[in-house]
Amino acid sequence: MRPEQTDIVIVGAGGAGFSAALSAAESGLKVLLLEKTEWPGGSTRMSGGGIAATGTSFQKKAGITDSKEDWLELWKKRQATSNPNGPYPDYVFVDQFMDQAAVTTEWLAKKQGHSYEQPAGFGQDPEQRIHFPKGTPGGMGGGKQLIANLSKTLQKRENVTLKTETRVTDLLMDQGKVNGVKFVDKNGPGEIRAKKVIISAGGFVQNKKMIAQYIPAAQTASQFAVGGTGDEGDGIIMAQKAGAVLYEDPWVIGMGITAALPGTGSLLMDWNKLYVDAHGKRFLNEASHYAVVANAVLSADEPWIIIDSAKANEDLLKPLNDAVASGRAVKEDSIQELSEQMGISGSTLTDTLTGYNDGAKSGHDSMGKEVEHVVPVNIAPYYATHIYPVIMGTFGGVKTNANYEVLDKDEQIIPNLFSTGESANKRLYNHVYMSGSSVQFALTSGRVAGKVATQQIKQH
Repeated sequence: MRPEQTDIVIVGAGGAGFSAALSAAESGLKVLLLEKTEWPGGSTRMSGGGIAATGTSFQKKAGITDSKEDWLELWKKRQATSNPNGPYPDYVFVDQFMDQAAVTTEWLAKKQGHSYEQPAGFGQDPEQRIHFPKGTPGGMGGGKQLIANLSKTLQKRENVTLKTETRVTDLLMDQGKVNGVKFVDKNGPGEIRAKKVIISAGGFVQNKKMIAQYIPAAQTASQFAVGGTGDEGDGIIMAQKAGAVLYEDPWVIGMGITAALPGTGSLLMDWNKLYVDAHGKRFLNEASHYAVVANAVLSADEPWIIIDSAKANEDLLKPLNDAVASGRAVKEDSIQELSEQMGISGSTLTDTLTGYNDGAKSGHDSMGKEVEHVVPVNIAPYYATHIYPVIMGTFGGVKTNANYEVLDKDEQIIPNLFSTGESANKRLYNHVYMSGSSVQFALTSGRVAGKVATQQIKQH
């Protein structure tokens, strides 16, 4: 039998939704968590499950010296690599988030049945501030483990009900106040009244129309999206209909590159490779953070990756040869011949490779690439194939205050409505993702929203 009313409805059972539900459950109020797909977890389930935080007891126990100031310095450095005129980040909000992130990290372990590996770095971020789930060092399967841990705890909360394959289609409104949701499940359409509604439905990485509308510069990236299948912007759209306004300057969350060829997945974050544009020139330090790389590849003019026949590339040679046979890659015995096959006239590509290989010998790369990643490209035959940015989410969503209450065009709270995770994350970022921040923001925003929602209910 369907319930007709509850205290809190949460739209979306990813990391933000689980966190909001667990946070609200501490109050004893009735919570209904609705997930439109068959499997809960969303993009969090697909992630490495690592959450960044500084000054935690887990860092201190491991003897790791780290500070919010260091994290903030890196945040500013990364964000400065993109869109110099962007309106975000809001660094007051980022600072508050970092404080709350530490609280969330402790709360998950002390109260929600979660546990961690020793804090570690990841990729181009060696600072040991990412807390991966216990049993998943480096994040292999970490997202699944995180969701499994939270699911196990959620099942013990008798006041929380999780319903999957239940798509929320709209918000119920009464005199400008949100008071429930409309949904469709296996029994057809329905409605449920609620005192508070928390949107935790993710971003819009799987909605090509929304990317084309709001981030037209990133349309080409939408074909290589790896976020949760349910991230179609539903929550953002329904909040807009209720009077919410969107954050300016939305963007995609970059995750590295792809050659879009079977058997070449290792190229996603391979810093030893060489990229050139349609003119045969390098356009970035390939050993940059994966989000910075994705942004550069997105904006480059027909970018290529150049690969030689060195033993280190042995696993790539068969898929590359297959791609040559199908016309999706080119192969030649000299760089000049390769250049001609790529449609690059003159000696630019040859000059680029000469300069790159000279840098490998001297230890001084023209793009500032660390010498250990400047691997010579000098063993024939040579291959070239186009590369594309991989994206795993979106920056954007609806504007909220620090409690994740949704705001209207006059910056007034829309009563009883909250938005969390990728449904409200732009305030943290310019165009560059920060390792360990997305899952952390989902969990932190969910925790805070759940807590505030229950406090407001009890006060009335």
